Amino acid sequence: MARVLYLRSRNRSEAPPAAYAGAGATLDIVDIADLPDRRAKRRHDLIVIPMQSDEVMLGRKKAWLEGVWAQGGAFLANDVIAQPYLPFLRPFVPIPSPSLADLALQRHSAHPAFDALPDGFHLFGGMLGVYGVGHNPPPPGAVIVNTLGHGSYAIDWYLEGPNRGLFFCHGGPDISACHSGPDDHPNLTHGLMQWIMEQSHKPDLHP
Repeated sequence: MARVLYLRSRNRSEAPPAAYAGAGATLDIVDIADLPDRRAKRRHDLIVIPMQSDEVMLGRKKAWLEGVWAQGGAFLANDVIAQPYLPFLRPFVPIPSPSLADLALQRHSAHPAFDALPDGFHLFGGMLGVYGVGHNPPPPGAVIVNTLGHGSYAIDWYLEGPNRGLFFCHGGPDISACHSGPDDHPNLTHGLMQWIMEQSHKPDLHP
């Protein structure tokens, strides 16, 4: 069975969103502070970085993160990035003085985790703007999946890395809050996690 690592930086007694535990994989939970300070052998098929993660602590674990990426690691990263923790990341850029039209979501590229979702999957109580209000600028070579508004802010994108690694970035609140409940079909979080793991290189679990 695939193994997913959820990086926790908040209350140790707080469980991850339920959607992360239902993607047909074993979910391991580790506090960011307890990650190695240096490169180590990759052990997981996917690493989830949830919203409101401690980016200062992630920066202190940069050697480990870069080592995972170099070994073909896969990431699902949420939320705005204020302090980049991997070399290709850039700080969040908000939409200046957005109108409602600037917050509308558009599909930029086909993607199996998003293609079958209902049109309003990104709305919360019918409100625009909760899914995102800007973007973490995509690096050169990234594939843009969804954009916001007339300025085409890349709210969802992914980058393929060395050795079949993959970094999926959602530049808004946790993706698990969007069409990912137990009665939601298709389930966005499950589909996205499974797709990322299918694209990326499997870890070598041998000693």
